[in-house]
Amino acid sequence: MAEGDARPRSVLIVDDDPDFAESLQDMLEARGYVTTYVDAPEKALTTLTGASAAGDPIPVALIDLRLGGLASGVDLISRLRDTEPELICVLMTAQLDTQTAVAALRFGAYDYFDKSVNPNSLFAVLDRCFDLVKLQHDRTAAYEALKVAKEEAEAASRGKSAFLATMSHELRTPLNAIIGFSEMMTREVYGPVGNEQYRTYINDIHDSGAHLLQIINDILDLSKAEAGKLELFEDVFDPRDTIRSVRQLISARVRESGLTETADIPADFPLLSADERKTKQVLLNLVANAVKFTPQGGQISIVGRYEPSIGLTLTVSDTGIGIAPGDLTRVLKPFEQVDSSFTRSHEGTGLGLPLVKAIMELHGGLLELNSQLGVGTQVTVTFPADRVVIDPDSAKSRAA
Repeated sequence: MAEGDARPRSVLIVDDDPDFAESLQDMLEARGYVTTYVDAPEKALTTLTGASAAGDPIPVALIDLRLGGLASGVDLISRLRDTEPELICVLMTAQLDTQTAVAALRFGAYDYFDKSVNPNSLFAVLDRCFDLVKLQHDRTAAYEALKVAKEEAEAASRGKSAFLATMSHELRTPLNAIIGFSEMMTREVYGPVGNEQYRTYINDIHDSGAHLLQIINDILDLSKAEAGKLELFEDVFDPRDTIRSVRQLISARVRESGLTETADIPADFPLLSADERKTKQVLLNLVANAVKFTPQGGQISIVGRYEPSIGLTLTVSDTGIGIAPGDLTRVLKPFEQVDSSFTRSHEGTGLGLPLVKAIMELHGGLLELNSQLGVGTQVTVTFPADRVVIDPDSAKSRAA
């Protein structure tokens, strides 16, 4: 019995010589082994399967080369391992030649024992066998532990996603009311506000509510993506219109930040079969990030290209602070942000790029991130070629 291992050292002896088998049993049991003896191949198969079914498998078998008649111990090794793949087989013979040894190893024998030598040499063989048994048990235990840990991690992830989704829904209702009522007050639907300071507060309430709602929407979408429940509502649309809408939405922020913004989109840019709202969300996140992390006087550009072999690409570039090579992987993970004095002075949750990546993967597309510290960042999203819709008549009319 191995040190620190309470499992009995069970051995199956398969030999058609009962006198030899009996002497072998006496020798092994004197050393603490638990032995079972059978004299025929079929009995060996029945004994092994019965022991496994009872929850007390026999890990090692000593098998004689010649089992009487035409039965071969080498053939039996193959049959036994088909039934018990982890069974450790030792071939016993008084005349082991090279050809037989090679055949035994090929059919699954782990070692051999020469009957003609000192019987005590068998103990060294069995020690090696039970060392392997221990390794097999340790490997199985490690696999089970990893499996349990994986299941627990997946359950925790599902719980987190469910919690975020529930909280997001609970928060959106009062936020929509705050945004709606503050907008009505700004427009003075039921009469003048009367105090300019109050008007400033109302605008702050509206803007803060809208910002918080956007964060909540991003969390909800990312939670759905992680749970595999983010859906696409596909349609054929003109990405030029989407780009134009994003530029209009972001224009005030670009001016306030002291930046310049350009777009380079071909006149014959093709149509796209995708989720239009999520495509707009992708582009808006990328441009908003570029504005956020580009100092005053910087430039932002949007470039669209189509290549039949690649697909439709949209690239947002900036001359901002850039990202260190070691942080490129981090920023694609939820809630991760580059740690610098510039980024800490700006609002953000680190959800933008992970959400863009999730949406693009849902479309079967890609996100490519290139950046250099102090030079700027370039993010390219690619929609696969099978999502591009070529409409010659539409292309001609737009070009005209």
